[in-house]
Amino acid sequence: MSGVCPPSPLQPAAFGVFEAMQRSRAQALRTRAVGRDGAWLVHWRNADTQTHYQRPGHHTLSLYLQGGEQVRNRDDLSARGGPGSLCSLPAGHASRWDVQGELQLLHLYLPELPLAAAAERWFDMDPRLAGLRERIYFDDPVLAAWGARLAALDWAHPDSALALEHGLLQLQARLLLAHGTQNLAPPRLRGGLSPQARRRVLDCMEAEGASPSLAELAQAACLSEYHFLRMFKSSFGQSPHAWLMRRRLDRARELLAQGRLSLAEVAQRCGYAHLSHLNAALRGAGLGSARRYREATQGLVTA
Repeated sequence: MSGVCPPSPLQPAAFGVFEAMQRSRAQALRTRAVGRDGAWLVHWRNADTQTHYQRPGHHTLSLYLQGGEQVRNRDDLSARGGPGSLCSLPAGHASRWDVQGELQLLHLYLPELPLAAAAERWFDMDPRLAGLRERIYFDDPVLAAWGARLAALDWAHPDSALALEHGLLQLQARLLLAHGTQNLAPPRLRGGLSPQARRRVLDCMEAEGASPSLAELAQAACLSEYHFLRMFKSSFGQSPHAWLMRRRLDRARELLAQGRLSLAEVAQRCGYAHLSHLNAALRGAGLGSARRYREATQGLVTA
């Protein structure tokens, strides 16, 4: 598999942990830049090797997806991991690892300064205190679930960008709240978006062919990305990505039923990169292909 990477101020090779993994026998199955601040996701396969991390200048979150029971941290040989296990490796840490057996894991690389700025922006926290605790093999079902969702996404699909940004923000917030060097409480949820903010956000999302980023939607609401996600969920009962996908599909069904546009034009107007993406969305909803849905809504389905 190969990943598709949008522009980013950093490349994977700029991260010390990525370089160390490449020097071992690890294979990067996918790489993906996420968001505006230089964060990267990497899906690794590894087996029977040794790795040494030498005080990288970035934070790393590691989630074991498959295997990992035979991996040992030389500085803590009693620590045991496996599928679903997490490691939080802050900037400046050093560790040595022996890998036995085959495994797959997800790495999230977070530049130090953008995470500190996010802590100040989201939680009104002194950015000098916005570090992560070093934790080898810990359990956090919430963090693991978000990481697994990111790993399950098709990173190369055009519709994945907003879902990836959403998942990244959730991971960052959880790391700061539950595993940071300063204990924090999440801000209390109040009221949701104002009517004016809802209208601006919906206008941004419903523009023809729109594929807005999380930053653009938050800007329309005049909120930080973290607070915007919480207020949007309060107002609409689902994430922006889920809402956008549902509205996009509803609009496509409406245009298909009208029968005035070609199938490709329907896909383009509704924000799908290709007709195949529209077909996949319709089939995922149990509605068949675009052609079959149009025939069904016009009473022309043949046996």
